[in-house]
Amino acid sequence: MTTKTDNSFGSLEKAIRILSLFDSETPEVSAQEISERLNTPLSTTYNYLKVFVRNEILTKDPHTSKFRLGLKLFKLGILASENISLLEVARPYLESIAGRCQETVALTVIDGLEVLCVDTIESSRPVRYIIKRGGKLPLHAGAPGKAVLAFTDRVSLRDVLEREGPAKADEDASRRTEALTRELASIRSKGYSESHSEVVPGFTALAVPIRDHTGCAIASLSIIGFAQSLEKEDQQPLIHMLKEAATEISAKLGYSRKGC
Repeated sequence: MTTKTDNSFGSLEKAIRILSLFDSETPEVSAQEISERLNTPLSTTYNYLKVFVRNEILTKDPHTSKFRLGLKLFKLGILASENISLLEVARPYLESIAGRCQETVALTVIDGLEVLCVDTIESSRPVRYIIKRGGKLPLHAGAPGKAVLAFTDRVSLRDVLEREGPAKADEDASRRTEALTRELASIRSKGYSESHSEVVPGFTALAVPIRDHTGCAIASLSIIGFAQSLEKEDQQPLIHMLKEAATEISAKLGYSRKGC
């Protein structure tokens, strides 16, 4: 026997399924498309849509008669993003990666012309890289910083190079700019950065960007280990592990492949 409560839950689930049809690639959907994709009678679909429009959950374009997400959802989205903490979202991924690779794993966020370590899990190996929460690394040197620098437009390359130190001549400045520009382009192409004895001699780092809802990198997730042990391993599984985690973290922060 179907109860009123069962019907209510069924209606709620249907409403959620309708809203789930909207994404960055499908910002507008017609009533007919909704009806067909959810195998729901068109008349029933219109009843749901009327309620959504009346409550500003959806809006209807008067020219195309298609529906798109409304102002109320936009406000709720902002509220949700303000309550999602990068640390809270990323921590389980740090724990998982550290457990699988047995190397130091770090989460760093952009802080001016540096990256700031906001969370880390230290390797248990006898020879290991140690970075404490609050520790800083340069943007222009080392995998964690470059993973952010390659995927953000919030910092100018000129400011970064000036922070590195004055060039001896215009030719040196030009050469440094060209070299860093090429390296950042390579990082964007690969989707990750790597460094070898660049910040601390004897240590290798692999890092990937974490993006927010604007599409720009706000942080990086990295594995850092003693070069002799880390470079002996096949690095591709480690890179895949980092990319997979960063993709999921970024999605939870609202990233949808737009922006930087």
